[in-house]
Amino acid sequence: MKAPAFLRGLVPVGWHEFYVNLRSVRMLIMIIVLALIMVGGAYGIGRGSSGGGPSIAPLVAWPHPAIAPSGEHLVVVWTSDPFGVALPGATVSFSDISVQPAVSLGTVSADGDGFARLAVGNRTAISVSVRTGNAEYGTGVFFHDPVENFTVENRPEALDTDGLPNDLGLHVLGRSGVPVVARLYLNDTYVKDVDSHGYGRLELPLGPSNVTIQVAGENQTRAFFTSKPPPSPFFTVGPDFVLLIMAAGFATFVIPIFAVVVTFDAISKERVQGTLDLLLSRPASRVGTLLGKFLGTFTAVAVPVTLVNLVGIAVLTAVSGKGPTGGFALAFLGLSLLLIAFYIPLQLIFSTLAKTSGTAILFGFLVWLAFNILYPVITFVLSSILFPNSFQAQFRFSQVVGLGNPSSIYTQLVTFAAPEAIRFSFGGGSTLSLTAVASAAVVWFVGMLALAMWTFQRKAAE
Repeated sequence: MKAPAFLRGLVPVGWHEFYVNLRSVRMLIMIIVLALIMVGGAYGIGRGSSGGGPSIAPLVAWPHPAIAPSGEHLVVVWTSDPFGVALPGATVSFSDISVQPAVSLGTVSADGDGFARLAVGNRTAISVSVRTGNAEYGTGVFFHDPVENFTVENRPEALDTDGLPNDLGLHVLGRSGVPVVARLYLNDTYVKDVDSHGYGRLELPLGPSNVTIQVAGENQTRAFFTSKPPPSPFFTVGPDFVLLIMAAGFATFVIPIFAVVVTFDAISKERVQGTLDLLLSRPASRVGTLLGKFLGTFTAVAVPVTLVNLVGIAVLTAVSGKGPTGGFALAFLGLSLLLIAFYIPLQLIFSTLAKTSGTAILFGFLVWLAFNILYPVITFVLSSILFPNSFQAQFRFSQVVGLGNPSSIYTQLVTFAAPEAIRFSFGGGSTLSLTAVASAAVVWFVGMLALAMWTFQRKAAE
């Protein structure tokens, strides 16, 4: 089946453009730049995302005031990881902070059970600094006479997958600074005893609760209130937020540059080398030739961009321990292709109009600068002038005006594709409907491609 006459030449021109661009040095350079930004960004930012919860400090110090056999004050510090596993060998430094400047009292290494002890005379305010490996923990001990028969340190943290700070760690020591048998009650119901190091962990229910620690028939009761933490995009869906940064923060800048660099001389080079007339004299329509240039260049850019993005997602998954939402990842890959499709027709127009390749690439970078830097700044200034007292009106104005900017359309579509939990964390979401933004994207692409074909038909032979 023969192609329609107006598409004649599309396939051979497209294959030639794809092959030539894929072999070019600038393609290799842009792939390296893109990989450094996207993959490097995924690795660097992804390391700070735990894939579902805030990072947990590897070291915890549990300080207690105690009384030494000699009757003087004794500072006891038990060192552990967040889950109550003792960390022997930690370096514990003590300072007297009841005087200024503070006076160092010495350094002690935690013993095989994770305990460090130092008699401090009658001093009443001691700072403690604990270090093991690259982790450091600072705390303090304050003495109030008389020292209680047993002392309790507690820390509510988020230690499991539910993300709630309801995992209560407790450490109990007797007045002499040694572990004692302690029974733990939650809302008057016995749960467990502390272990041989004096550590116990309880999971608190949402809302108010009372925890009672019982030692030798004596009770201490602590009140707690557990609630869900406010939504935090970094912590609730870490990899998704990192991918959102990669898409709306990195890709929106670097992918258009990639398209400009590869496309800038698609037509102007033919004119400079004197091969444009030969190309137009072949049995190929001008529409077919221009579409071949577009498809060949688009494919040459789309293939490495997609591969680099896939590597970035894989690296993000590896370093954060959890991959982004599948639908969002697929949308990111697809919208990256749309961003390429926005800028290639623009650059084909400039390449057709320009007399030299240098002029063509200058036009391309000016347009990139206008859409990615100047347009947002001017929009912000105008919105501030027009709506000085309404942030909501400013925001809506910027998004409506942003429909005239391909990079802004891409960013808004990315936020629509993002999971709902993080949709409003980058750029404030969207006040427009998905239909409106998607329609603007179609108009932009079809309009620019049609303008590129019209320009090529009118100006190519001049």
